[in-house]
Amino acid sequence: MTTSEVKALLNSSITQKPPFCVGTIALLPQHADLFYKHGIEASWIDMSRPSDRDLENLAKACNPATFGLDQRDVLDETYRKAGKMDTDRFSAKFDLVETRLIERIRVQLLSGFEEAKPIRAELYKLNVYGKDSFFKAHKDTPRSETMFGSLVIVYPTRHEGGALLLRHGGKEWSFDSAEAVRSHNEPAISYVAFYSDVEHEIMVVQSGYRVTLTYNLYFEGNDCLPSLSPTVTAVAPDDHVFQSALVAALKNPAFLPEGGVLGFGLAFSYPVSTRTDLKSLLECLKGSDAVIKRVCDHLSLDVSLRAIYEDVESWDGPCTIMVDQIVDLGGWEINDETTMFHVLCGGDWEYEGKSIYDYEKEIPNAPEEEIKNDQKVLWITPLTAYVHCKTSYISPFAMGNEAAVGNMYGDICLMVNVGPRDQRETKKYSALEEQGAESSIYDQCDSEDEESNSSLNSKEDNLSTEDVDPEGKDAGPSMDKTRL
Repeated sequence: MTTSEVKALLNSSITQKPPFCVGTIALLPQHADLFYKHGIEASWIDMSRPSDRDLENLAKACNPATFGLDQRDVLDETYRKAGKMDTDRFSAKFDLVETRLIERIRVQLLSGFEEAKPIRAELYKLNVYGKDSFFKAHKDTPRSETMFGSLVIVYPTRHEGGALLLRHGGKEWSFDSAEAVRSHNEPAISYVAFYSDVEHEIMVVQSGYRVTLTYNLYFEGNDCLPSLSPTVTAVAPDDHVFQSALVAALKNPAFLPEGGVLGFGLAFSYPVSTRTDLKSLLECLKGSDAVIKRVCDHLSLDVSLRAIYEDVESWDGPCTIMVDQIVDLGGWEINDETTMFHVLCGGDWEYEGKSIYDYEKEIPNAPEEEIKNDQKVLWITPLTAYVHCKTSYISPFAMGNEAAVGNMYGDICLMVNVGPRDQRETKKYSALEEQGAESSIYDQCDSEDEESNSSLNSKEDNLSTEDVDPEGKDAGPSMDKTRL
């Protein structure tokens, strides 16, 4: 197979699990009570069968809901019209532990060893959407680097409208909580959990009240990762397609015969700043990004996150530079004669970057110093702008005699180092070759996890799709609209 054919095979083998999960759970009597304060008064509601008067009083006790914009809380009822109540004013008896809802989310939403990471769910808000309420398209603001998603609980209150639309990677899904309530004879909550970078929108409520609890979801570290054989690491079923393709590529002597670097554009966004440690962020990857990292770890391949910056003022056209950390030029002065290459590729500066070029293209003519610091990259998936970073610097005398502020922009991606064709068989790789990739996948999977996977049904059947032109750079495939 040619390099282009291997690249296409690797690209197509990266499976994209939906970035959300939905379901319903019976609302037991001991979980139905909701207590709240309104001024100096206190009230409670049995949310399994609330009356219209109960819900009307709850709505009156709420404050107008705001939304986050540029790290500020903004009140604008042309963008969001709803009621909210902070956690210091209410107490819900619904129990995530007793209902094992977190375990459901772990199986349905997460993949591979993400399922073994401890999850902390932090109650964030109670919201009431009455008649004519809505919330236009938005994304949740991550509260920390370990926050990976949100969980919304919808109480079984009678209402029409208020469907939740979810959008990611050029696809759209619709979750109708009103229909979910009507489909159960006994009281049941509906839930939806989704990654933080999923755009979502609440359509107009036509009648009744839509009452929700929102939780922020955080990873709590790696303490509960399962113990594994020192020679063979179990691989999740979601990973085996990509692993099989990558093993086949490594066995192919014509594929990167002298070794090289594989590049993967990220499929999800993550909160970053100039203080973000990319090594720590590597442990917080989601979905297909995490699949790539896990499989490369299993094959003892060096995988890392890198920041990619483009120097549009390079002497011979745009120059792309890779560094191992997010650049922070705050307070630095960079004159007109200093290019980004000189700043990021050594010299008197603290960064030790490399100029990178597409493996499938010729390296352009460049000064000797740039040639010494170059690296060819075979991009399996294109660089995306999902994780965008920015740093500012001072450019003295840029505007006549006035100093100006300049900006440098970068994007984060995954880079995987591949050895030459005669140096690829690491201990783990050889063991997987002997036992067969697929047998190692299933033999060491935890039986309880398999039982959970089989008992939890996805709500993604009976789908109808409609293609729409995608918007934005690297937005992914054409928009598919799906009703859940």
